[in-house]
Amino acid sequence: MTERREFSPSVLIAATLGRAPIAGVALLEGDELELHEVRGMPHGQDELLPLCRQTVEADDLVLFSQPRRSAGRAVHFFAGVPVRGDDRRPVGVLFIAAREVRNLGHDALEALLALGRQLERQLDADRAVRAVEARSRMVSMAHRASDLTEVLRFCLDEVCVHSGWPVGHVCVPADDGTGELVSAKLWHGADDGGPARLREILWDTRVSPGVGLCGEAADSLRPKWMADLDLPELGVGSGFAFPVHCESGVVAVLEFYDPGVRRPSPLVLDLVTELGREVGLAVARMSDRAELVRSQTTLRETVRRLRTIIGTAHDAFIALDEDGCVTEWNAAAERMFGWPHADIIGRLLADTVVPERFRADHVAGIARLKATGEGSVLGRQIELAGLRRDGQEFPIELYVWQPQPSGPYRFNAFVRDVSERKEAERALRDAYSREQEVVEELRGLDRIKTDFIANVSHELRTPLTSISGYLELLVDGVAGDLTDDQQEMTSIIQRNTGRLLRLVEDILTVGKIDSGQFQPAVEATELGALVEAAAKSVEPAAIRKAITLVRQLGAEPIVVRADPNQLDRALMNVLSNAVKFTPAAGSVVIRVRRVGNEVRITVADTGIGIAQDELPKLFTRFFRSSLAIEHEIQGTGLGLAIVKHIVERHGGDISVASRPGEGTMVAIVLPIDPDVVSAQP
Repeated sequence: MTERREFSPSVLIAATLGRAPIAGVALLEGDELELHEVRGMPHGQDELLPLCRQTVEADDLVLFSQPRRSAGRAVHFFAGVPVRGDDRRPVGVLFIAAREVRNLGHDALEALLALGRQLERQLDADRAVRAVEARSRMVSMAHRASDLTEVLRFCLDEVCVHSGWPVGHVCVPADDGTGELVSAKLWHGADDGGPARLREILWDTRVSPGVGLCGEAADSLRPKWMADLDLPELGVGSGFAFPVHCESGVVAVLEFYDPGVRRPSPLVLDLVTELGREVGLAVARMSDRAELVRSQTTLRETVRRLRTIIGTAHDAFIALDEDGCVTEWNAAAERMFGWPHADIIGRLLADTVVPERFRADHVAGIARLKATGEGSVLGRQIELAGLRRDGQEFPIELYVWQPQPSGPYRFNAFVRDVSERKEAERALRDAYSREQEVVEELRGLDRIKTDFIANVSHELRTPLTSISGYLELLVDGVAGDLTDDQQEMTSIIQRNTGRLLRLVEDILTVGKIDSGQFQPAVEATELGALVEAAAKSVEPAAIRKAITLVRQLGAEPIVVRADPNQLDRALMNVLSNAVKFTPAAGSVVIRVRRVGNEVRITVADTGIGIAQDELPKLFTRFFRSSLAIEHEIQGTGLGLAIVKHIVERHGGDISVASRPGEGTMVAIVLPIDPDVVSAQP
């Protein structure tokens, strides 16, 4: 099981790298994925778990960025990096997320991947510490115990929990002198399904030396694994086994199984290799006190090997006695702090590598731990300042634990120099600050641009409205009858004046949307009448192109809570587009139907269509499709962007399906207020 710990530095850096307000770490707890730390999302975290699970299952980067498709979704951008263990299987996810669509640049993506690798190294160090502690627990228990079954049971459970392999079983040599292995009737795992059938088979099977997983491990006196067992009916995909042995031979073989295809990690193999020898020796000494000296020699050799491993570790390793004096000091500590091993052993840590302003707190913390058993730094990874021998301070990351839970206080610590990381964080903060300044400048320019467009649009609308009014008077004959040529010219002027007025109105609407002034004034609105009115408005244009305009409204009225003026504008825009982009003699069908507590409005045409790669851009301001440009169909590209805003302000959704040359279908889905639904027949 993965111990809970803090990942705040990695989470903060990930959020900064991706400029995302949400970031966190999820880790596997057995088969379950759990969020260990989430920044920037106090509510709605359940949306993150499926995305993290997808990242673990894909075992690769998962990048998700798309606009809202349903009213309940909160996360619209997600980037997850799998975090792998030392066996290269995913053990978790480092992720960033946002409530709006975002683009993640190549450099930020590479940095996020690099941060994931750094987190893997951090977890690897933790696993190494836990492996040492697990080995210490099992060896210590083996030396204390007086019963073989008790030792094997304890080791079986510990290895299963530490390695994450769900099923474990113990074989021992048969009493008949054949050298075959039989079940010790010791089991770790589920009691039903495939594992239960596997247990029945293993308990009734005798294994010859050199045959099968257990036989090979017993014959070679080394761990063995098989990654292709492929027995799904028994819940087995792979397995490994290791012998517990001493000079007189094999004492037992512990075997482990997993339903997936995997191999034990190098840390697990190192653990069980040492465990097999050390526990074997301890078990042999249960019946022969003369073996006690040899077991102590083996234990000292194990300690020596552990010291060799720690001595060559990349991180500094420091051990202290109960008074805070240094008892262990590896080569990495020498390089990091500048104190040779011979000069530091026996000296107080507080007087050497702890900055002077923290020394009193350090001494008080040790005293408090000895008096109360409570320590603020034990079992936690914290950031502090270290002091080199030349007096230079530098940032460090510290992890302290007690190697033994009882007896005289001893403290072990891994120390990491995080100067480079801190410098990188500072550079990132500076870059982010500069970027924010640029963003503010751009926002200011955008506000100036928006104000300018709004002012110009207002100034244009007044004379255009006047021109349109006087044109209507001319057409109505107020200034005298017009000749046919004059009628044609005034019609052209009217059409173009109308286009200009619609363009000005669209620009003003966009300005209102940006400033938050475009708000619906909802009321009970009968949708059929609204659709019929919009259809009649575009009917003259359809008649001029011999386009068949079909209405499918249904017999029963449908009432929604909506702003009739805004909704009419949206329907008019969609219908006008359908007529405009449909060639002569085509057809346009508008259909309204109720589905549960929603109403669905579809407008389908037989027009020129839209290329598939252009559909995601269709609701972007000023976007015009390549086919519209090719056919020289006039437009500004603002209409559908406004329609989308109107629909979404009513709590609805809009989508488009189209193929070039086959027409287009626009679907608008609006919610029906529950009170209105209950009132309808």
